[in-house]
Amino acid sequence: MGADLFGSLAEATCAALVVSANSIDLLSCPDAMFYPLIVTSIGVIASFISQFFAKIGIVDKDNVESKLKMQLVWSSVIMTGLLIPSVYILP
Repeated sequence: MGADLFGSLAEATCAALVVSANSIDLLSCPDAMFYPLIVTSIGVIASFISQFFAKIGIVDKDNVESKLKMQLVWSSVIMTGLLIPSVYILP
């Protein structure tokens, strides 16, 4: 994953839908089929929000690595914060 991010994201979402569609427990609750789509859409929102954190401070060739690491931390925190309510909303 990385050379073609959108393709990889779409393939991972489709794979999760195929696996969940073959689960007997999930077929009894069709609303659970939406969970992979919810996780993907929350990830898109979190990545959009986290891209603004790259602009904090001055970015030069000496601190690019630390800026990317902090952006990864921020995106993980945002994704976790947005994903926790979805666990309780969906069945």
